Amino acid sequence: MKEITLTINGKQVKGREGDTVLDICQINGIDLPTLCHYKGLSDVGACRLCVVEIERERRPVPACTYPARDGLVIQTHNEKLEKYRRLILELMFTERNHLCAQCVASGDCELQSLAYKYQMDNARYPYSWPALPVDSVNDYLVIDHNRCILCGRCIRTCDEIVGMHTLDFGNRGWKDTVVADLNQPLGNSSCISCGACFQACPTGAIFSKTSAYKGKPEECQKVSSICPICGVGCQIEALVKDNRLVKIDSPDLIDKRGILCHKGRFAPLYKNNKRIDTALVRNGRGKLESRPLSEAIDITAKKLAELKARYGDNSIAGIASSQASNESLKAFKEFITVTIGSELIDTLDGDIYRAIIQGTKTYQATAGLNIETSLEEILKADCILVVGANPLKSHPIAGSYIARAARQNKAKLIVIDQTQNAFVYHSTLWLKPKEGKEALALNILTKATIDKGPKKGSAQAKKTAASLKDINVKQGSEQAGIGADDFLEAAEMLIKAQHSIIIYGEGILQQRNPGLITALLNLAAVSESQSSGKPKIISLKPKGNSRGAWDMGVANPSQSIIKNLTKNGVKALYILLADDYIDSAELPHLRKEIEFIVVQSSYFSPPMSKVNVVLPSPIWTEVGGKYSTLDGVVKSTSRLIKPPDGIKTDSEILRDIAKHIKNSNRK
Repeated sequence: MKEITLTINGKQVKGREGDTVLDICQINGIDLPTLCHYKGLSDVGACRLCVVEIERERRPVPACTYPARDGLVIQTHNEKLEKYRRLILELMFTERNHLCAQCVASGDCELQSLAYKYQMDNARYPYSWPALPVDSVNDYLVIDHNRCILCGRCIRTCDEIVGMHTLDFGNRGWKDTVVADLNQPLGNSSCISCGACFQACPTGAIFSKTSAYKGKPEECQKVSSICPICGVGCQIEALVKDNRLVKIDSPDLIDKRGILCHKGRFAPLYKNNKRIDTALVRNGRGKLESRPLSEAIDITAKKLAELKARYGDNSIAGIASSQASNESLKAFKEFITVTIGSELIDTLDGDIYRAIIQGTKTYQATAGLNIETSLEEILKADCILVVGANPLKSHPIAGSYIARAARQNKAKLIVIDQTQNAFVYHSTLWLKPKEGKEALALNILTKATIDKGPKKGSAQAKKTAASLKDINVKQGSEQAGIGADDFLEAAEMLIKAQHSIIIYGEGILQQRNPGLITALLNLAAVSESQSSGKPKIISLKPKGNSRGAWDMGVANPSQSIIKNLTKNGVKALYILLADDYIDSAELPHLRKEIEFIVVQSSYFSPPMSKVNVVLPSPIWTEVGGKYSTLDGVVKSTSRLIKPPDGIKTDSEILRDIAKHIKNSNRK
């Protein structure tokens, strides 16, 4: 951009054409007070605190919305402007009920800070004392309209950064408030509880139920980390006081993966599941009782060594949750395959891994998980196909990216799903196939795209076209339960797109059908042939570190160990859950033939009723580790708080058991 020169407060400064006066002031270290301005958001000039005097302008103008031009002469601070700003602050304080002593944001409030800066120890105007409602229906957030200054930062954040546009202004005059959807309580609205509005709010109008009155920022230690809960790998900044999490924020809402969702921002502050903080061993009466960790490790090692000697290496199987860190999974794999010598190791989501790998190999023999693209490609897309997924629930940041692309890029959004969910309402076209006809629907859409599109493309696209030559769109559409016109409309959208992307999730993955994965990849190849880029496809994997577990080879490539415990003659089962909470449905085959079951876990869960030994695990906030995002980027977490006394890392426990087994073998 062209460089421009301005004169601000008698000094020449440089800027770029297209910047606002506020931008140039900030670039050159000139401090201007603001309340409605927020990094990354469009400016609206609502608070008027950044007003400046510009030569040849009849009155002060807001710097945040005034375009900078070459040769402007600007005054940012003089007696008149400072009096004007003080006047605005007084009016803000008297318009609503800003009682700082009782406010949850006291000490961390931009309005309060400006009041101190301008030494506002009194107001010359009468206080309105309006009686406005407080919305506390949401699980995590409260909106106290009495503390709102109507800056609109929350509204613009929800729209421009999150992409949901749940919030807007409602009512008129002194009753003007921020409302959700059609003036519904926040908890009953389309709000996804990401908390971005809470972080953007300059006062205590929007606050977190979990963080209120727990500590001010200056009283807390600030720790940077990443969130490993769903596999997106968002950056977080935690405030910690007295070894307790006070608040989790994003370091930068507009940065790559910086929005956060309720899982990363609020869930770590809740304690919904009962914690295991000591080792447990089942006694002679059949009840689990507390034992020292060293004793439980010794019991585990002796029993595993005994069963290994009696029945052989493959009598012991290991099952791991893909929620565990790379370090824990690596130690677990080494323990099962090297120390025990067993080939029977798998993850809880191993069936999904096998379906993806087999489907990918059918599509292209040399392809693997790296065929998938980055999440950030969603933001560039002009056509998005979502198949069997509800991203706003399973992976809210991915859902937010899709909503942003639909709103900001005007991207066409096609949803293929039997079930109706909130995500359907964001779609341009919803295709609802009959049960069990998803693969047929995908093949018909692929054929329709080939038939309507230009006769060109990659070798893979041509191979796909040949494999589908016998499909008739009109006849097949009746079998699939979707109108032929809908297929043709969807195909038209894919053909016209320059940057299309396919995203699939639980509804597809839970079927464990490799043919569905192949059909999706074929459609991606055909869609790619209509544009200039590479095939773009993303699977929303079930656990926070599924990609890490699969890349490290913890998932069994050939068979489900969980389903074949009896068939494989398993006599002992070691289950590493780490800080994952599972129900009985995920471990349905813990039968009496298994003589010894060990669970290493942070929380009590239904499978505990059948185990012999329970070993405590730290949760992710208590130990740093590496995790792989769902698109294959390895990121590291930092320890946020100390674990309870006596709890070792998963790796340390596994190494201690291995050491005991090796010592017993020498004897």
